[in-house]
Amino acid sequence: MYRVLVVTNNGRFAGEVAGVLAGANVITSDVRSDLGSLETALAKGGPHLIIIDARSNEPLEGIIKGIRNQPGLEEVPIIAVLPVALLSSLPMPQLEDFVLESAPVQELAVRVLTRLTRYQSWSEGNAVKVGRLEVDVDNYKARIGNETLDLTYKEFELLRFLVTNKGRVFTREALLNRVWGYDYFGGARTVDVHIRRLRSKLGTHQGMIETVRNVGYRFNEEPE
Repeated sequence: MYRVLVVTNNGRFAGEVAGVLAGANVITSDVRSDLGSLETALAKGGPHLIIIDARSNEPLEGIIKGIRNQPGLEEVPIIAVLPVALLSSLPMPQLEDFVLESAPVQELAVRVLTRLTRYQSWSEGNAVKVGRLEVDVDNYKARIGNETLDLTYKEFELLRFLVTNKGRVFTREALLNRVWGYDYFGGARTVDVHIRRLRSKLGTHQGMIETVRNVGYRFNEEPE
């Protein structure tokens, strides 16, 4: 059963959300958008997803900050209902998704259920986590925080192998044999190209793949 918290000053809106999510294995609760009420509600237990009704007078960034400051909620998915006036503030990296205030509540429900389905697939998979990076070795997926990485099959296989052998140094030839197979005739440059692409997709976390000079590569915790 999923828990969804609706942050809103509009009781009618909270009721509409609860109605469209009823029967979808979701329990909803609602709380007013002032920080005091929000902190009290979050202290009772973390939800799987939070909906913020940004049509209230409370600053959206302040509400998000109040959520993120709660232990264990640094990466909880947040979907906002935005008035048109706030579109100029996008993108907001703290938000997983948003709908405009003119959107029917059914559209919001679809986005909520899509996010919760992703949560379930990650929860059920055999995941290896290193820092903010999580690799689901069963479902061939990887993500940083709540952002899923768009990896090719070989990029994923290379990342999976390095992560599951964290801290060990592998030569390019060893990586070719273990990831591409003994019958692969490509040269060591194949490994370098894939490492470069993988680092690019890891973005600011690319330092987790360390180059060991004159030897090869190893995967470590993200350097501080």
